[in-house]
Amino acid sequence: MTEISMSLPRPNGPIRSETHLPPHERQSVVQVPVTPGVAIGTYDEDYFDRNTRQSPKAASSRKAVRGTTKPLPADGNIISVTFTVPHVLEYRQGSDWELHRCYHRSALLDALHYLSSDSPRNHTVVAWTGEIRHGSDSNDDTKPDDEPPVVPSSTSIALGGNANVQTGKSGQVSVAYDDQLRLERQLCEDELNIVPVWLADETDITEEGIKLQDQSKWRRYAEHDLCALLHYKQHPPTEAYKEGTRWADYFRMNRLFAEKVLEAYQPGDTVLIHDYYLMLLPQFLRERYPDISIAFYLHTPFPSSELVRCLSRRRDILEGMLGSDLIAFQSFQYAQHFANSCARILGAEASPNAVKVASRRVQIEVIPVGINVSNIHSLAWTASVTEKCSSLRKQHKGKSIIVAYDPKDRLGGVDKKLLAFDRFLDLYPDFQNRVVLLQVISQTTMEEDDTEDSKYASSVNELVSDINRKYGSLENMPIQLHSQSLTIDEYFALLRSGDVALFTSVRDGMSTTSLEFVVCQQNAHGPTIISEFSGTASSLEEAIHINPWDTVGVADQIYEALNMSEEERQTMHAALYRRVTEYDVGYWVSTMLRCLKGAAGSPAQRYQAVGGLPVVSE
Repeated sequence: MTEISMSLPRPNGPIRSETHLPPHERQSVVQVPVTPGVAIGTYDEDYFDRNTRQSPKAASSRKAVRGTTKPLPADGNIISVTFTVPHVLEYRQGSDWELHRCYHRSALLDALHYLSSDSPRNHTVVAWTGEIRHGSDSNDDTKPDDEPPVVPSSTSIALGGNANVQTGKSGQVSVAYDDQLRLERQLCEDELNIVPVWLADETDITEEGIKLQDQSKWRRYAEHDLCALLHYKQHPPTEAYKEGTRWADYFRMNRLFAEKVLEAYQPGDTVLIHDYYLMLLPQFLRERYPDISIAFYLHTPFPSSELVRCLSRRRDILEGMLGSDLIAFQSFQYAQHFANSCARILGAEASPNAVKVASRRVQIEVIPVGINVSNIHSLAWTASVTEKCSSLRKQHKGKSIIVAYDPKDRLGGVDKKLLAFDRFLDLYPDFQNRVVLLQVISQTTMEEDDTEDSKYASSVNELVSDINRKYGSLENMPIQLHSQSLTIDEYFALLRSGDVALFTSVRDGMSTTSLEFVVCQQNAHGPTIISEFSGTASSLEEAIHINPWDTVGVADQIYEALNMSEEERQTMHAALYRRVTEYDVGYWVSTMLRCLKGAAGSPAQRYQAVGGLPVVSE
């Protein structure tokens, strides 16, 4: 196989002035800085032409991504590439592998199932095995339960996030070659038709088998360096060699993925690559097959270029993504930040619709994630869920229930939510014994800093204690904090029991819990309060949008939601439910494929640059 390579970082391209653009086209949101701490007007010059952004042509271009779901294009096969398989794999030499399905809720998993069951094209999933456990070293208390916990349904994060599983006492698993073949046969027979990627150093791969050492190292650069930066968080500097080691592992991991994809690829196939673990993969594939059709979907936010410029491997990451024909984001602001980063760091001609590189035009689209509505209906209205929901309502009889489900890191904004709830009870004392906040904090997938996370968890617990001490009694605790995993039944019982849902994230991609709440409220019509900094906000335009830093403003919106008339509740819910059902998982996947087909087949997709100079924008 031809060796796949990535060029080393080069000096920065020309720096150009950058604009600060709002995430949504509403006055209430326009006044909120996209980047926390960066005031509006920080950038004096407009990098992107606002007239273009507001013109009918630009508006129609954005609306073209919305509409009724059309049949999937039937050209070639589809190869979906995601970081890990949706199983925890347990190995016993000479025996069939134990495949434990560890996550139930994931928009990405819904999309993979949709392509495997509803697409006229053959569909294959290429994914890493994840950290493999050795069966002889597994303790009963580390095995997944029969009903696994629900994790934040943040699309690929639910698949690619660290499973926190034990890999054996020695931290090392040696897999015989025959057992590798056995697992590959088992995964091939899986309903998703999975092709596993075996990640190991070259010296650990022999004819007898493969030695898996320090398996979590393949995650480290993506979760320590990339995930943090994408969510507007930077870790303090560490020893230089550690960053270099993380990058070398990330580079090799993407190269091994490329080799496995190319084993399955046939000319005419379509490759769909998901998320920040695989940002180098599009360019690796493009170097081998210049005419390959590639879409890259980023499920997380994409930050301001001011943050991206702090990444030492910024050129490699951007150039890796630009190996795609189509790059899709959750919201318009993320697409703008990406284009702006390409312009400032690579010196490329860029707009919110496309980036022009040396010999190609890479199309940019905003295609929000959709969920499997029918599947949620089947899960949320079982007898068991109904019983648990009735129990919750009975337990809090006579009180309005505010439900919240957030990751345990500070990105969920739980501390800001608690401060706003405290202010709400102070401003509106009539509600002090008439409302309860059910706050569930789930696991996070961003690499944890034990010191920082411990301080944050302590501050949250102190806030809960202070508020309950101030407004509560033995019979009434206004806040119930649950730091635990929920089963599927508990999760949907929580969403069905709420009178109001409150989401105060300070930065996320597309946590679909807010979309699932809308589906679960088809009878009760509970209002949705959502942070403007959530990627889901643009998909729920009729919801109540808040700035989580505005404590009084959030408190007032809680009051408005609890006092909303039944007619207002029904009107809001009907609009939100129509959006969620119309732009579901089928619409998301089919739209991405149609946009990719148009991008790869467009005459403007290939052109010749002159003398290496930036091409004049259209």
